[in-house]
Amino acid sequence: MLYLLVKLLMTIATRVFYRRIHFLHATHIPATGPVILLANHPGSLMDAALLGLLLNRPVHFFARGDIFKNKVIAALLRTLHMHPVHHHLDGRSSIHANDESFDTAIGLLQAGEIVLFFPEGFSHVDYYLLPFKKGAFRLAFQAMQKTGLPSLPIVPIGFHYTHPKALFSSVWVLASAPIETASWYSGYMHSPAKTVRQICTTAFQAISAITIQVEKNRAKLLFNLLELFRTDPGYQGLLPGQQWQAEKELSRFIQDCQEDQLSVYQEYFTLRDAHLLKEEWITAAELPGSTRQLAWICWPIALPGLLVHGIAIYTAKQLADAKVTRVDFYAWILVAAAALLDIGLHLVLFILIAALFSLTPAVLFLAASMLAGWISWKSAPYLLVARSRSKCKKIPADSLQLLRAKRAKLMETIKVFLA
Repeated sequence: MLYLLVKLLMTIATRVFYRRIHFLHATHIPATGPVILLANHPGSLMDAALLGLLLNRPVHFFARGDIFKNKVIAALLRTLHMHPVHHHLDGRSSIHANDESFDTAIGLLQAGEIVLFFPEGFSHVDYYLLPFKKGAFRLAFQAMQKTGLPSLPIVPIGFHYTHPKALFSSVWVLASAPIETASWYSGYMHSPAKTVRQICTTAFQAISAITIQVEKNRAKLLFNLLELFRTDPGYQGLLPGQQWQAEKELSRFIQDCQEDQLSVYQEYFTLRDAHLLKEEWITAAELPGSTRQLAWICWPIALPGLLVHGIAIYTAKQLADAKVTRVDFYAWILVAAAALLDIGLHLVLFILIAALFSLTPAVLFLAASMLAGWISWKSAPYLLVARSRSKCKKIPADSLQLLRAKRAKLMETIKVFLA
């Protein structure tokens, strides 16, 4: 019951935070029966939360064992289908602790559940994969041994976030064709270690194919180029799958570029950063005046929703900005804190209105607040455009003209490559 309630609340919260959530090739995940999902891990708990929200089936996933030390918290986390897994870096005692985790996972698979693992072991926002840990693959074969399962599909999952922190960003969740363990099982029985290494390599390659991969020293440039590319009307007219494929192709292009080419592409971003500008500000400055006028029209109708929901969102953002030091944790903390604060505030107001008046006006208040929040969310892009346009007014006209010229030239280079 608690799992379903949290799923409902987090569905609303994530749909507010992310402007678009694209789930591609979901049919690769079987509708029934035991499944192991293996995913890259760029978004901390947000990765598991999104899969739990997108799938109609419950998802059980394994998180760092140290967060289960408090018994009350551990009981709550298990109610939410979270289970501990320990790294050997935690000490020799963690080896035996993982025996219990393996037994839990095998029991879940025997019951026909979905179990999610992050084989990198750690969350990070970089455009590359860490070497995979082999525990999930050993688990798959052990589950087949102990339960008599004829096969156990392992489905690779790829996450790609447009921005790890920005409100109204987008995320792609991609599923790849299952790796059927039945074809590997006889090899495992004869040579367990060799077969586990081989299937681990296969899974690594499968997840690499559905994620953005680039060398560390080129990651910042790729991030900037992707941000610029997404402002192009041609890109915006593509279907979600085509957009992701275009971003994947751009990452390959940057990976294959010579160093002298990279320095040329970097010139625009160096100049932009020198003026302390953001990409959306320059994009907004190029939009027609009618867009700005529409933003001013949206302000009055968005104001009620901003007043009743803005307090929670603003407070959550201040909390995340002050307390969260890891970029990959930011979105999860912000979304969870905003959801809890907004629900708490509305619950208090509901009780006060019901106590002072009656139940009917309290229910009407909640309905009106939800409608106002939806209107504000729909109006937000226009309000952000107006704010961005005002930011560019502080830049000298000649500097802005030079930026636009370099920006247009760089955009043409990208579009020619992807044509």
